[in-house]
Amino acid sequence: MALITSAPPKKLNAQTWLSLDRQGWGIENGLHQRLDVSYNDDRCRVQSDKGMLILGMYRRIANSLFMEWRQRQRRPEHVTTTDFQTLMAEEHRVKALRLVLARRPSLKNLS
Repeated sequence: MALITSAPPKKLNAQTWLSLDRQGWGIENGLHQRLDVSYNDDRCRVQSDKGMLILGMYRRIANSLFMEWRQRQRRPEHVTTTDFQTLMAEEHRVKALRLVLARRPSLKNLS
């Protein structure tokens, strides 16, 4: 097991090491779950290096927008990436385009 941390060695007893390691994997697993399940990342058929890079960036931007939108919901623990995608798909993606093309993007009026 390996861990990259700025914690001083004196504070890295076994319990702290395990806790820090699990926190790191929690972040990785949460993002991977959203990318794989909501965006079918593992099934992607794009083979060009540049295409994969660009598509990956767009998926991560979409995920960041989802996380920001989710925080503003009344019950954020009950909304999913699919809810956000459905909202963005309404009216032929008008809301999504407005968000992306705005001078000062805001997620406040998307609900």
